[in-house]
Amino acid sequence: MSNNSASSEHYKLFCDESCHLEHDNSDVMVLGTICCPEECVEAINRQIKTLRYQHNYKTELKWTKLHTKQMDFYKALIDLFLETEALRFKATVVLNKKALNHEQFNQGSHNNFYYKMFYYTLRDFLVSGNHYKIYLDYMDTQGRDKARKLMDVLDNANYGQVDITAYIIRSHESQLIQLCDLLIGALSYSNRADIAHESKVKNELVDYLVLKLCHRLDMGTPPWEQKFNIFRFSPRGTTC
Repeated sequence: MSNNSASSEHYKLFCDESCHLEHDNSDVMVLGTICCPEECVEAINRQIKTLRYQHNYKTELKWTKLHTKQMDFYKALIDLFLETEALRFKATVVLNKKALNHEQFNQGSHNNFYYKMFYYTLRDFLVSGNHYKIYLDYMDTQGRDKARKLMDVLDNANYGQVDITAYIIRSHESQLIQLCDLLIGALSYSNRADIAHESKVKNELVDYLVLKLCHRLDMGTPPWEQKFNIFRFSPRGTTC
């Protein structure tokens, strides 16, 4: 349902995911979203492109392809995010993914669980009467079906009172999806107990983010945290 009230606001939500498949040999799953007022997106994109130029960074930004020589660029991006009032970030970290009981709680479907977690990731940004454009990173040919299903979940949860449109785009087309990839990558890396944390560049970047946030990445934040919110979900029988 669309609300044309003069007081309504327009936002763009840039989403990414890490280790979201049921059988991918990871013990965690992370879903993340950067929220930004629509009128601010263009200016922030220009700022990120300026940083890219200053640091001679020409490739797509991915957590899995970090380079030590570009550490100053990564830190500048984190500073930009933290210093830009218009940007907010929310992530859902699913712990001990292998202990999930889909038969008992998710009608036997990992996909059902995935959409529940995406709802938890997005819900705090969604306000009745506002307008939202959600941008999802293209993962595979099922992306459009996933977008439609997510729209159904969000519409049902909000009783049709929030105007939402979802788009599938390639991550290289969006500076803010790439920034989201960096943030959820740091969260996934910090929360995984099944890997050796031996990457110098990743450890340094995580340490820098923790220093700036004054908060560890392997802990949840209070629900009211606005800038960098971490919701940690643990299956029954395990602890956060």
